[in-house]
Amino acid sequence: NLLFREARKPLHRGRGWGGSLILLLLVYLLAIRPYLQSRPSFTVKDTLPDGGGKKATVIILGGQSNASGCSLDEYLQKNVSAEQYAEYQSGYDNVYINYLSGQHASGEFVKCATLQGEIEGGFGPELGLAEKLSGAYPDRTFFIIKFAWGGTNLFDQWLSPSSKGKTGDLYKQFTAYVETSIRYLISKNYGVCIEGMCWMQGESDTTDFKADRYYENQTRFAAYLREDLAKYSEEGGIYFIDAGISNSPYCEPAYPKINDAKEAFANDSSLNMYFSTIAAGLTVHLEPEGEPDWGHYDSLSVLKLGHMFG
Repeated sequence: NLLFREARKPLHRGRGWGGSLILLLLVYLLAIRPYLQSRPSFTVKDTLPDGGGKKATVIILGGQSNASGCSLDEYLQKNVSAEQYAEYQSGYDNVYINYLSGQHASGEFVKCATLQGEIEGGFGPELGLAEKLSGAYPDRTFFIIKFAWGGTNLFDQWLSPSSKGKTGDLYKQFTAYVETSIRYLISKNYGVCIEGMCWMQGESDTTDFKADRYYENQTRFAAYLREDLAKYSEEGGIYFIDAGISNSPYCEPAYPKINDAKEAFANDSSLNMYFSTIAAGLTVHLEPEGEPDWGHYDSLSVLKLGHMFG
């Protein structure tokens, strides 16, 4: 945990790029990789009532830290009204989530609310997603399955079985987590239908040699995921809704390549969708005050990210 908190400090300050990258590598080798490789089978605590055959609309949320949730709740509380924050705290009665945000996991389906992020006091785009879905479809029941891990890449960690190279450890864990969550919903007598996958990832692929493979890796990732989960989806298939990454110093030098690859992938199918977080004006430079975290969206921006997914 100490290594993780230290590694989250802005890369442009203090240590310089070299020390920061070495430290991030140590975090992965000493903490994240062994955890992923040795993680046992997943279980879901039985807390939901019987669904009575009711349709359950499932949304999958995946990616790295801007998906897992590293934006700070304390700033969210300052930036919205007391009434709005109270709603975020209590959660949404028709939107549930089972989340694994790094090593912070719910272990059960709970109402989607704030403080469900990877870091202590953090939240992710699931909050804005839940707000948008609940407001637009108050009579429907939604289940978000969130599996996201900060600092992870598509180059090898999320690599699907159909890609060149060894299947990524994270991909294996991700699909096992989704399958376990869906089987639980089916056991509770819900009519499960996966509508879409929301993907917020790419910051860790912004070296040129990784970025050059991003389009191919994403294409194979989505294709294999759709094939793997086809039995839980509508006949038309699963939507893949993809957010671009920021142009912050953290995402240099190859963020244009990553976003171009994402946009090209979106043009391949009507089931693929892409939106630019840069064009939408999402910011990374305002929080924490005086020492901004350039790698992660500010509180209102990650809320807007969730709205855009919704």
